[in-house]
Amino acid sequence: MINPLDLYAKIESLIGFDAQYETLYQTYLGLLKPLHVKRILDVGCGNGKFLLHLKNEKLSACGIDRSAAMIERARALGVEASTKELEAFEEASFECVVAIADVLNYIAPAQIDSFLEAVARVLPKEGYFVFDVNTLYGFEGVAEGVMCHDTEDQFLCVDATFEHNELLTKIVLFEKEGDLYHKNEGSITQYFHPLSFFKKLGAFKLCSTKPVTLFGDEPDKTILILQKR
Repeated sequence: MINPLDLYAKIESLIGFDAQYETLYQTYLGLLKPLHVKRILDVGCGNGKFLLHLKNEKLSACGIDRSAAMIERARALGVEASTKELEAFEEASFECVVAIADVLNYIAPAQIDSFLEAVARVLPKEGYFVFDVNTLYGFEGVAEGVMCHDTEDQFLCVDATFEHNELLTKIVLFEKEGDLYHKNEGSITQYFHPLSFFKKLGAFKLCSTKPVTLFGDEPDKTILILQKR
């Protein structure tokens, strides 16, 4: 079965949302500027478009992602990206780590502490971690539901259900190959993380939050700026 993250890479162009992501990128750039950081790691960098923004701002940046397909796409933009894990970097390698477009929502509650420890390790004291998480509205009012997309050569169905603070997204993609259709399917689970969790971290202090409205009538994401103690 295909890696669900690589499957998402296949359907990314069918889903769209380019304008919304560009709005999110510009919001991040505005938040990063007053932090005066130069060396940035983008965790879950995806297609590399935010890395390209950082490169255009003359910042030293690299990205990591667990989808080899996404990394290939990012490298095609001329940015530095790999499938490395956080543990592969030396301590205090970066002044800032970013995780954009609900990356943390892909991390289960039981694993988030170890993830934050790994982020803290690659930052110096007073280094920054800037990321966003989905609000409840982002899950219940935006992400939940069924979406289908039909073209001459592809048929996509995305069915997302949110319950017990978890969003289960089932993806089915048919792609035409000659006279036949090839089926790929997979599922992705995301988890709601309340903002209160990030207010009581040992390694970080919460500096600020910024609500962001991309898809609906109220904020569907919150950007948080944490600083290493």
